Amino acid sequence: MLVNLAISHLLYKRRPLNVYLAITNRCNLDCYYCYGDYPVRRDWKEFTTEELLKLFDELAARGTCLLQLQGGEPLLRKDIGVLVDRVLENGMICDLITNGILVEKRFDVVKKLDSICISLDGRKKINDRNRGEGTFEKIISAIELCSSNGIATRINAVLTGETEPEDLRFLAETARRTGSLLNFSLSFQYEPLKPGGPKHHLNITDDQIRSFLHLIKLLQSEHYPIQFSDMAHNLALKWPFSYQKRMARADEVPDNYKYPKCFHADYIVFIDGDGSVYPCCNFWGKPKWNVREDGLDACLEGISREGCEACYILSYLDRNLIFGMRPRTLFHYGIRALKEML
Repeated sequence: MLVNLAISHLLYKRRPLNVYLAITNRCNLDCYYCYGDYPVRRDWKEFTTEELLKLFDELAARGTCLLQLQGGEPLLRKDIGVLVDRVLENGMICDLITNGILVEKRFDVVKKLDSICISLDGRKKINDRNRGEGTFEKIISAIELCSSNGIATRINAVLTGETEPEDLRFLAETARRTGSLLNFSLSFQYEPLKPGGPKHHLNITDDQIRSFLHLIKLLQSEHYPIQFSDMAHNLALKWPFSYQKRMARADEVPDNYKYPKCFHADYIVFIDGDGSVYPCCNFWGKPKWNVREDGLDACLEGISREGCEACYILSYLDRNLIFGMRPRTLFHYGIRALKEML
């Protein structure tokens, strides 16, 4: 990955090094904060097996190193085994995001993955409030099954206005106990993808977000296995706007806020289950390119951040720090990789 990144920097060339691909428009849960609006996608055209296999081959030929399969719920696809095999045959890292409900049933496929990310939002009360009654136990079992079988496992938690500090500590303890990594996503308001789709106003305050970020930094200082770097959390804490504003143009950002260069659209691409192509989820629901209609090459050349240069989304900050070859962040992940190998 680093070699390919260095070459891309030297050549000033766009390459889809990391691709996040929704392989289905279906989901077996109805998480109330989901910006994907999967419950209202019943008439959306699904990728065929042949379309996806061809797309995987094209991405590999264009330099993709990591391909993350997501949805919806990717394990709902009957051909998921064929798809995972093709990703691996192309020499790409195969990561998968799942809600965990079908992990045990599809473990014959799951065990082939390079890594897996399983969603868990906290203790039973908040998790089942967000994801549906009875999901907590199934998710915990999925995390334990994957981690105990040597699969690199991440837990992703979405923080909402109803999340309590005890939920963050519970998640940190669960990650430590199971040998998983833990990352956090901050919920945000969004526009629905489809007219008439649900609008969820999560009403998480700026003070709550800053309190969560301080607690995450504390947990990290206590050596809990928090994935994202301290630098990413610091940048999110210093966000110079209300957190209701999650995107900013370069000319909007105060001179004293030193944000990392954004590499989304240049080296990082999101493809939705209907073929829409985006630089990141901040643009969800406003597609200008579609891989089915325009072809992969045109999409890769055409997508744009449209002036957006900064945000506070933790995963994006950390990714941009890595892709910007920031020594401190590279050291953070290098040490973690050494620990995993030992």
